[in-house]
Amino acid sequence: MARRKRLTKRGWRWRRNPLRRRSDVVEAWLGVVTMLLLCAVPLLGWWAGQSVDRTLLRVARTQRAERTLVPAAVVESPAAPGATAAPGAERAAAAVAAAGSDTDPRHGDMLRWIAPDRSVHTAKVPVGLEVWHDNRLLLWTDRTGVLVPPPLDDATASTHAVLAGLATGSAAAGTLVMVRQLLVWRLMRRRMDSWEREWARVGQDWGRAGAGG
Repeated sequence: MARRKRLTKRGWRWRRNPLRRRSDVVEAWLGVVTMLLLCAVPLLGWWAGQSVDRTLLRVARTQRAERTLVPAAVVESPAAPGATAAPGAERAAAAVAAAGSDTDPRHGDMLRWIAPDRSVHTAKVPVGLEVWHDNRLLLWTDRTGVLVPPPLDDATASTHAVLAGLATGSAAAGTLVMVRQLLVWRLMRRRMDSWEREWARVGQDWGRAGAGG
């Protein structure tokens, strides 16, 4: 019985009664539409995540095709006079630092490497750009030997895609809730204005002879 009363109380806007106004019906339908759209939010987040994932994986494949690990060798002390930074070293170091690697341009080695186009390069390289694998010193470069940050890996791309999907879904849900609250507020304002007009009209009859008779 108590449960039936609660359901009856919650669904009063759907039943015809003298107290129901048009704004009550609009508010009821607004709640239904909002719930349906909220149910579609996970699908929107999944679609956004998949779109970002495909884009980032395409970027990762392009970067892997354009960037190459080349062996390098230390040729002199980093404190040697006349040392110059390698082309692209500052941009590559900044990209590696943004990815969380420990880079310090004040410390590094004067390295020599041969680019894929067979050109020879010698320059001071920040330690954050050095890659050690099987006791070999390697550097990421493009085809011309310019230092570049490591290519985007699939795990990082997938992580960014998941975050993008969550952010899209959260933003969509928040927007829906805020729009619904704004519309409900507008309905409440119209309802209050309607009540004020009704009270004003009723008040005109108060005190009149035969009013209500």
